[in-house]
Amino acid sequence: MTTQTGETLYHILLNLVLKEKGLDAMATAFSEIIGSTVFLLDREFNLFACSDESTAHLFKALKTKLIEDLFAINNQATIVELDHELGLSCFLLPIQVGTTIYGYLCILDHRRKLHALDVTAAEQAALVMALDFQKRMAVEEIERRYLNDFVRDLLEGRMESRSNALHRGTIYKWDLTKPQVLFVIKLVTPLGQGISHASIQAKMHYLQKLEKVIRNAMSSHSNRYLVAHLGDVNVMLLIPKTETTASIKEESIQVARHLIPQLQKVIENQDMVVKIGISRVCYDFFELPTAFHEAVESIQMIVQMDSSHEIVHYDDLGINRLLLRITDTEELENYCEEHLGELIRYDKEHETSLLKTLSVVIETDGNLKDAAEKLFIHYNTLRYRLRKIKELSGIDFTSWKKVARVVLALQVYHIIQARKKGKEAKWAPFVKS
Repeated sequence: MTTQTGETLYHILLNLVLKEKGLDAMATAFSEIIGSTVFLLDREFNLFACSDESTAHLFKALKTKLIEDLFAINNQATIVELDHELGLSCFLLPIQVGTTIYGYLCILDHRRKLHALDVTAAEQAALVMALDFQKRMAVEEIERRYLNDFVRDLLEGRMESRSNALHRGTIYKWDLTKPQVLFVIKLVTPLGQGISHASIQAKMHYLQKLEKVIRNAMSSHSNRYLVAHLGDVNVMLLIPKTETTASIKEESIQVARHLIPQLQKVIENQDMVVKIGISRVCYDFFELPTAFHEAVESIQMIVQMDSSHEIVHYDDLGINRLLLRITDTEELENYCEEHLGELIRYDKEHETSLLKTLSVVIETDGNLKDAAEKLFIHYNTLRYRLRKIKELSGIDFTSWKKVARVVLALQVYHIIQARKKGKEAKWAPFVKS
């Protein structure tokens, strides 16, 4: 490639940027000049543009290889071998300005090394393409902020009127006249704590990353969804394909099951787990604030109850749905003290787990063998603990009435703890982002 050709390439690409022709046009123009297939990828190695659709099937293998070699790439120009037998490799060059990476320029190479001038041309192309990436990201950021404001207003019930809400919905091609289900997606530690970040910017970047994963996962499942991130959680609105309450619930759970593994693969701290709370279906968008609280409360309850469940639908909270509506916390605490106070104090003073033991015995319907296995203790140890529980609290497992009161008291205890944890964690996802 001559110097003149390199200058021509620079001007061709710059002209495409100025005329807003887009990344596809730039990939095609660059490919024609260097005689190789060109891929343009975002920061998570998702495909933005391809100069030759017939080679798009190679992208899946390329992405897998890039993710595997993520640390080897180290934001530098890299040769990635795709198929040794075919002699197929890929020259990968970051598209960046300063230290900010916007995406990657990828050139497929068949049994030949890129010439020095080709590399120079690639660097020139990456520099020009960075302008388009910058512009694209700036537009996406503005759109995201407006979208988040729209979702925030929906979930806070701040729409001025029905006509105003419907008009704003059309801007995002979102039909508010349809039934909708709300998903709240949160990352928590095994102890139920939320994820911490070094800065607000780091938190926003991470939530945006998860938002992209959700979009990619949903793109093959449905186009009737809306994703935003608010505070410490990602939220998703889904217009169900089915119609009956039971089928909508099942569809929602299936969607959540589809999302979980996709999200779990990309979280940076593998100790974190994904929890998804699902609301009941809303037949009017004015019900969305209630739906949001349903989904949040669902996550709070499964975290507090030390449940291994990753997904919980509000309907499955059972009697907790009624107890959560009781605002008189003092009366709830009095009821809990009456039936469980001695156990709670004993556990705290002696660092024991009698309360958890009682919970597991009830969860397993009194099957001591199953309860012992779940608690990872010997059967005789469990029997000793039950005698201690009876001694401290006077619980009689032969009396249905007394057992029922204890079951209710345990549910009340979990709700009190979930409320305390919610206040400590400041579950306020309406903080401006």
